[in-house]
Amino acid sequence: MINIFSIFGVEIRILDILDILIAAYLIYFIYKYVKGTAAVNIFIGIILFLLLLTAVTELKMRLLTLMLGSIAGIGLIGLIVIFQPEIRRVLLVIGNRTLYGRFNFFDKYFSLKGIKSSTYIEELCSNIITAIEYMSDSKTGALLIISKTDIPSLINTGQMIDANLNTTLLQTIFYKNSPLHDGAVIIQDDRIVAATCVLPISSSIQIPKELGLRHRAALGAVENHEVLSIVVSEQNGSLSYGFENRLFHGVTMDEMRIRLEKFYNE
Repeated sequence: MINIFSIFGVEIRILDILDILIAAYLIYFIYKYVKGTAAVNIFIGIILFLLLLTAVTELKMRLLTLMLGSIAGIGLIGLIVIFQPEIRRVLLVIGNRTLYGRFNFFDKYFSLKGIKSSTYIEELCSNIITAIEYMSDSKTGALLIISKTDIPSLINTGQMIDANLNTTLLQTIFYKNSPLHDGAVIIQDDRIVAATCVLPISSSIQIPKELGLRHRAALGAVENHEVLSIVVSEQNGSLSYGFENRLFHGVTMDEMRIRLEKFYNE
């Protein structure tokens, strides 16, 4: 391999640069999915520990290298236990974006965009927004999960409905005396698939304390699946949505409509 330049007498190869870039990307990728959780401090500590181990190894400090190397070997099992939720989340994301995503490529990109017109998508979004606006005004608590692909791990936790999406049905489901109002409603493309679904609860430390389990469930859903979650607060009717591992709280109805239309058009 050709050396392209040297630093302090050390020859740097193209593979060395590629090695550094890949390692940096992996560190960033893992940090992205533990950010906002209690595990982020442990992750930073691990990075500092590895840098220290590398330094003492390069400086040929044998006793420290032996001690730190032994700690690293024993600590690996402990880290698997500590980071179990985060490891599961990362593997789910990798799976959704590789094999599972490839199998659902045509459904994802052509089910609504190729067959359905932009007018149809606008009408679809209007039905959801109208229901959300009504529930916000009446301070009716609601939790919606919107997906463009099948998510059986969430759907199977609830009551199957499989009905055309419409405003009245959504309002009826979340009516406080309805037996279906508890839990989340799963919307796949243009159908209400299931209600009373149980969602994973996020352990993020960035969620404000005044927000309850409904908001944590909304964030937990987007941490584990490529979906859009929408929350209507029953305390004050405020709107929130979760997308790509983040929860956006106190959004306006116009912001919600823009996010929803963008989600269906992506």
